[in-house]
Amino acid sequence: MVRLELIIAPTDFSPAADRATRRAASLASSLRSSLHLIHVLPPQRVLEQLFPAPLQSEVEAFRARAEQALNERAQGLAAQFGVMPVCRLLNGRAHEAILDAIETSDSSLAVLGAQGEHEGASAPHTVGDTAVKIAERSHGATLLVRREAHEHYSCIVGCAKGVPADRSVIAWARTLNPADLIHLVSAYGVPYEERLIEWGASQSTIDVYATRERDERTRQLSDLLSELGLPAAVARLHVKRGEPLTTILSAVAQLAADMIVVGRRAQVDSLSGGRFGSVAGHVAFQAPIDVMVVPPSENPPTGY
Repeated sequence: MVRLELIIAPTDFSPAADRATRRAASLASSLRSSLHLIHVLPPQRVLEQLFPAPLQSEVEAFRARAEQALNERAQGLAAQFGVMPVCRLLNGRAHEAILDAIETSDSSLAVLGAQGEHEGASAPHTVGDTAVKIAERSHGATLLVRREAHEHYSCIVGCAKGVPADRSVIAWARTLNPADLIHLVSAYGVPYEERLIEWGASQSTIDVYATRERDERTRQLSDLLSELGLPAAVARLHVKRGEPLTTILSAVAQLAADMIVVGRRAQVDSLSGGRFGSVAGHVAFQAPIDVMVVPPSENPPTGY
């Protein structure tokens, strides 16, 4: 499992952010982690432009109101979850200030509302700009919250591909749900299947290839679970043929899952400008439940 000493919960005081901070406090309580509640004010130069010299007192009043709102939310979280957050008021561009706070505090988890202050103004299955930048660039995991934290996560789906990065996905799934069964969903297919059919390949030939792919993926993931000491009673494999996003979301619906853990690629994609990767990005944007985006770990956990 992942050692989780500090959780960072940025808030813009929107309903979506309040929902995320409650989830962060719930996790901090159950995992005995510290919690930092963060609000980012506009850059100082912007404030100075908005409130020129004769109105400098307005800057302090603006800051005081934000500090009061932050402290009120901290008190509410303490009363509800028994965790008293450390409040931090920062200045700068939101994603840059949050990423800097994550790095300087060495936090391994940031919890954000999936949409933030623009929730309701856009499609329900999307992710806000700040949340995308945090999820793509943070050295730690990012939990994108869509649902209220009425109870602890009870059914977590981890997305596995038979690659070393699966270790991080499994480690985080076990961290957030150590007492219950986790489900590992792995989608596989036949490369260029439609083209092969056009070129005259028989369905039986394609099915033979698919069977070999399924067996190899099952073997890889079974070996990894055995290496990590996770029996079937703790981690259940679901290796399915199909398009990844459709397969994952179908499994989520069938299992009535309440959270998905998906791995992020290590290198920046020069075409998209980020590290999400097609599967991680599609899951984060389209899943109707909370999604954790996990970076590959240079030193992934090896024991449970």
